[in-house]
Amino acid sequence: MSLAVISALSVGAFAQKSGNEVGKREFNPEKMAEKRSERLKADLKLTDEQFAAVTKLNKESVANREAERKELKAKHDAKKSAYKNEMKKILTPEQYKTFEEKLATNEARRKEGMRKGRGGNHGGPHHGARPENKG
Repeated sequence: MSLAVISALSVGAFAQKSGNEVGKREFNPEKMAEKRSERLKADLKLTDEQFAAVTKLNKESVANREAERKELKAKHDAKKSAYKNEMKKILTPEQYKTFEEKLATNEARRKEGMRKGRGGNHGGPHHGARPENKG
């Protein structure tokens, strides 16, 4: 009987752990490059020399993409900041406060959509439609 209790507790703990980790994939560029290289090695039957060269290339490629992503984010943040500064000049303080609240709400909604695997504002049954104009 105690074996059954231990088994039940173990299963419950495992289910709880995996339930909390659903959707949480740790981004590790080096591991991504290695996994890609391993898949290519198996699919293409690479020699050890080819595998080493492909792995090196994949690691460089991932590093370059990561650097480009950071650069694009910095440019996007600068444009967003400039836009908000211009809006602040145009709007009254009350209007700007409402504007900021709307931006925060939209950002939270976008992040929630990404967490649920919807990719933010991309897709869904009413792609491009505003919620109040469903159809």
